[in-house]
Amino acid sequence: MVNWIAKVGCEGGPLLVCAASAFADWGGAVLDEDYDLDPACDLHRANQVLYPTDDDEFEAGFVQFAAHTALVWEMDGSGVAEIAAADTSVLIMRSWVRNTDAPHRYVTGPAAAAAELPVGELDLTGGGLAVVWAPVVAAEVGPFPTAPPAPVTLDLDHIHGVGAVLPVRPGRYQVSRGSLTGTRGQYAPLEEQYGPPVAGSDDDWSCRWLRLRPIA
Repeated sequence: MVNWIAKVGCEGGPLLVCAASAFADWGGAVLDEDYDLDPACDLHRANQVLYPTDDDEFEAGFVQFAAHTALVWEMDGSGVAEIAAADTSVLIMRSWVRNTDAPHRYVTGPAAAAAELPVGELDLTGGGLAVVWAPVVAAEVGPFPTAPPAPVTLDLDHIHGVGAVLPVRPGRYQVSRGSLTGTRGQYAPLEEQYGPPVAGSDDDWSCRWLRLRPIA
């Protein structure tokens, strides 16, 4: 059974996915005196993972910070990532539409699972998973539980819903990623993306996702 339990908003740039206890040490974006991204900050380090050269671009990868390892995932523009709990696994999905549940049906079905590519393994110790817009500095969202009994939304003073902390089974997880480029969704007219509810086949709607499965 799949339960969609949380949402995370992103204004551009990657999402950070890691143990909630590790996120407490995340420094996010730091600007220098010229308002450029400080090359020593954690967000710059994350960007180097996804965009190591002018010609290379990766959808997901692992970044080291403090004594931790986190996953960074490029959402491809501003939008909302939706998070689902499915038995013991976690699914993180972004689509470009709000007027159909076709992307939700697709990513929870067998075709999506068969099309996924492996990313690697991620340790989630302590019973909490943090999914956060990567520029966010952990200290700026205030105190948060690292092993919550239920999903907790993280807010900045001026932006609501920049992250979520979720309960998970502690352990190591296999991470895979997938994407579907349909004829509608990412490149559809705005009136089609946000208009009245419509019927459409699953293959019509663009989406991308991460899946975290516990390793026995």
